[in-house]
Amino acid sequence: MKNFKQLILLILTIAFLSLHACKSDPKPSEGNTEVIGNDTLRLLDSLIQLDPRNSVLYYDRATYYRGSGNLPKAMADIYSALHIDSSKVNYYLFGGELFLEMGEGVKAAALMSKGINMNPSNEELYLKAVEYNLYLQNYESALNFANDLIEINKYNADAYFLKGLIYKEIKKTDKAISTFQTCIEVDPTFYNAHMQLGLLYSSQSDDLALQYFENALSLDENSREAYYAIAYHYQEKEDYNKAVKAYKTMVSKNPKDHEIFFNLGHCYIGLDSLDKAYNHFDMAVKIHPQYAGAYYMKGNVSESQGKYFDALYNYEQALKMLPGDERILTAIERVKEGG
Repeated sequence: MKNFKQLILLILTIAFLSLHACKSDPKPSEGNTEVIGNDTLRLLDSLIQLDPRNSVLYYDRATYYRGSGNLPKAMADIYSALHIDSSKVNYYLFGGELFLEMGEGVKAAALMSKGINMNPSNEELYLKAVEYNLYLQNYESALNFANDLIEINKYNADAYFLKGLIYKEIKKTDKAISTFQTCIEVDPTFYNAHMQLGLLYSSQSDDLALQYFENALSLDENSREAYYAIAYHYQEKEDYNKAVKAYKTMVSKNPKDHEIFFNLGHCYIGLDSLDKAYNHFDMAVKIHPQYAGAYYMKGNVSESQGKYFDALYNYEQALKMLPGDERILTAIERVKEGG
């Protein structure tokens, strides 16, 4: 009887693997996909019935349920898998992701703590514990997990990066900078750490920011984020000529980037070139017709030039997209009084 049961289990397992092979077909029809999905679930149910102490089968079925959008059943199965084998790191990680998708961040963090208790040297569990507690704004717990991970592996660059983010969130800027610098000492290719250092120095109007943004560009030569940060740094320092040059470099790479035209408009206001400013806000609107902020700024420029009819038109366009906006309503009233 035992041999017969094992034979049936083997046959069903082969059938299950065959279905997965079918799912890799590059052009399945919609109907076939549904049939395969239903057959997969039936096979998994049968396999679990024959071998109810096999944690991998519950994990596979949890993966199936997650893929089909049934998160509660996926969670039930991952807990069944953990009940059978509480040592499997990937079960905890999977469960944490599920909880987060379900909006249960507290449970996700708690599950990581349980996983760490069972696997006290697993670095991935510590990283997720830091991430989830940071997401929950449990900064003390996040920092403790980050420090524990650094004790396990002082060369884990991700741990330093997350620790830097914690310090940044709690407004300990000097410690954040120091920790991000340690991160790139451990891993000089850590793009996000260079960007964070750039942003922190830029917030202090320190031109050292430019060095870190350039470092980020050397790691990703097409990074819009780094190009934008350089241009915006100059804009915030009211070095508008350099800002315009930097933004124009971005336009040459992506002439449909409406935000860049919008920022160029502000730079030209700073340079007292109101016609150019208006034209760039207008370009932003042409690229993105629902850009309320660009319509507002077109109105603002026209108003400052005494073109009240044009200003009113643009303010009203902005109001259509942002009904009830007090700033726009005030501007409309101001123009009507002035016109």
